Amino acid sequence: MDIVFNFSRFVFDTIVTDSPALPPGYVVLKDNDTLALGSKSEEDDWADLMAKYWLVFVWIVFLLIVIIVVPFIAVCYCCFCCCRRCKQGCPPCDERQDYRRRLCCGICLGVLILLLLLALLIAFFSNRLLDRGLQDSSDTIRRGSEDTCLFMKDVADNIHHLLVLNYEELENHMIDQLNDAHKHLFLDLADTSESNAVTELERILDNMPEALQLMRQVDKLEKELRYTGSQLRDGVRGMKRDINYAASNLCGTDYCMRMVNNMDVEFIDTTPCLHFDELPNTTIYAESIESIIKKKHYEVPKRALQRLQEVNTMVQKQMEHLIPPLIRDVKKGSDAFREQSNRIHNIVGSVLSDIHQNTLHSTKSFEDVYERFGTGRDLVNLLVCLSLFLIIVILIVSLICGVVGPAQSAGGMGFCSRGTGAMCLLIVILLIFCVVSFIILVGTFYFMMGLITYEGACAPLHDKEENSLIRQFDSTIDLNMYRSPSQDDEDQMEVPAIRMSNAIKACTANRSIFEILRENHMYDINDLSRLKVLNLDDSSEHQVFEDDLSKFVILTPDERSQINDLRQENLSTYHSTVFTASMCSLYTPMSLSNLAESLRQLSYELSSEYDSAVYAFYNEHLTAKAYHEAYSDELKSTHSSLVKKLNKIDELILYENFDFATSIQVLIEAVVRAEKFIQDRGKQFINTVTLNLTQTMVEQTGQYVEMVVSQVNNNVGRCDPLAYIYDRGVEFICHHMVDPIALYLEV
Repeated sequence: MDIVFNFSRFVFDTIVTDSPALPPGYVVLKDNDTLALGSKSEEDDWADLMAKYWLVFVWIVFLLIVIIVVPFIAVCYCCFCCCRRCKQGCPPCDERQDYRRRLCCGICLGVLILLLLLALLIAFFSNRLLDRGLQDSSDTIRRGSEDTCLFMKDVADNIHHLLVLNYEELENHMIDQLNDAHKHLFLDLADTSESNAVTELERILDNMPEALQLMRQVDKLEKELRYTGSQLRDGVRGMKRDINYAASNLCGTDYCMRMVNNMDVEFIDTTPCLHFDELPNTTIYAESIESIIKKKHYEVPKRALQRLQEVNTMVQKQMEHLIPPLIRDVKKGSDAFREQSNRIHNIVGSVLSDIHQNTLHSTKSFEDVYERFGTGRDLVNLLVCLSLFLIIVILIVSLICGVVGPAQSAGGMGFCSRGTGAMCLLIVILLIFCVVSFIILVGTFYFMMGLITYEGACAPLHDKEENSLIRQFDSTIDLNMYRSPSQDDEDQMEVPAIRMSNAIKACTANRSIFEILRENHMYDINDLSRLKVLNLDDSSEHQVFEDDLSKFVILTPDERSQINDLRQENLSTYHSTVFTASMCSLYTPMSLSNLAESLRQLSYELSSEYDSAVYAFYNEHLTAKAYHEAYSDELKSTHSSLVKKLNKIDELILYENFDFATSIQVLIEAVVRAEKFIQDRGKQFINTVTLNLTQTMVEQTGQYVEMVVSQVNNNVGRCDPLAYIYDRGVEFICHHMVDPIALYLEV
């Protein structure tokens, strides 16, 4: 149907070329936002319109002449056809000529049938479209209203989330940072000055009781390892002696000697794992740890930490003068952003509501056309459609009979003959003469109504800026209604009202509602960048920490000497590697179970003449098997437990995997450096970190504002839904109510 609609619009656009398109009185603005028929349209006073456009006048006069003349032509045609018959001629002679005539007439008649069928479809569907137009219009309005509400809610929710909820998260984070500022500052001081070494000293000395328990367990395991290892070493030495004796004296063959040599029996007791001479005496370490505990060395780092805590207390006391004003400013920022959120919500909601209401009312344009002519229109349309349908049916019968039927003189063909086709054609001609004036009269009425409604509703949509009618009827939005009274005097100047069509046009360019507000001086989201949350004056850059730290000490000379004495204890050389360097788990060069199997195999391979050797090797097989079961697993288990406990002791009393003496030395040196740093640079460091803290707060609020501005400008309030509502609402009138009226021009 778009082709037919476009043709109708082309005809109307060709006829109507002046500006304004319609003389006064044909289309009026009702309630400042809805188009309706004027008094001249209701009174059928078309004189001014025809006087303005001579083509309309000529066309209407032509149609009226046709309406009047056609009935007279019908009467004359009927009289002539009834009174005068055509000559029969010579059928055999004119057969070829008659066939060509019938073929040409049949083609013309078929084309006429198709055109009439198209006219019937246009008349039928235009009426259906007009019936559905008003109902669909109300549905579209309802959906548009819901979509606008959702759009407004989405904008409000996004703004509330960005300006209120996000800032609440930032506010909580910043307040937590400020409340714990003295803790973070003290930790930074401890890290930078290396005073954390005191904490490490405390850890080492506090772990001494647990280390003592483990060391006693290590002492016990060490003794077990020595005893069990010695037992195994003595046992394998005796087994080596017995095997060599059996091989050399009881057997004496080269085979026996070669087999024993292959077993590496000579080296069975030489493995380092069976010699524990280098293994340290764990009892000395345990006694040294016990001595350290009794001397209460663990109290020294605790007193040092108390002195450091005094610095933390001094920092906290000084920060109490700086932090409360900052927290107060942060909380004021929450109120400021909430106020901005409410202001944006009110402005956007009011503007969108105004635009939507204007669009909503505009979609009710020309409803009076439907209400005024709706009752008789259905009956008239039914008569037109029935007339066209009857004409089409008779024409089809005439075409079939005239083309395939026999001559009237031929018999045996029943009803369908060329004579019947001629009679049907005559009936159709008379029927057309009877209804053509009625159809043309209906078409004339729809032509005038279509011209008026098209120029009122459809034509302005094609050229919104240049069309004088839409400039006259375009509703406006008073921007000054939504301006905040709290704005500066410079911003309080009057701004012109924005037309709805301009707002819609701005929205269709894939822009946001905030760009429209900014361009019309209603609200500029970029102004948020000038909002200061933290008001820092020059005094905030001054030193906030004034206490004297030049005489501060972490460890007194006596305490330092007491800690240094730990390096002279017997524990000074302790490290797990002292044990593990002389420990291993390979207690024999070969597996005793494999050796036992080799001895058993050798006893089976010897002949009976070496019975003594056979018994000797088999006995050694049993001995090796017994040693394996009695000592191998026990030694490995003891070794594994010993290594685990030593590693645990390392974690408890060593620092950075140094031995005990070196660990104490490194920590003492770090404490000395920390004490020097706090005395010389502690005050400056605390003031610098405090200044960095306030600057960080300012940067965080600035980044938050930049994020809000960026999100609002790029992702919030996109105008696509609003433009879609406008297209589906206002243009719906043209496509579903005006176009069907103008469609009767095609009929």
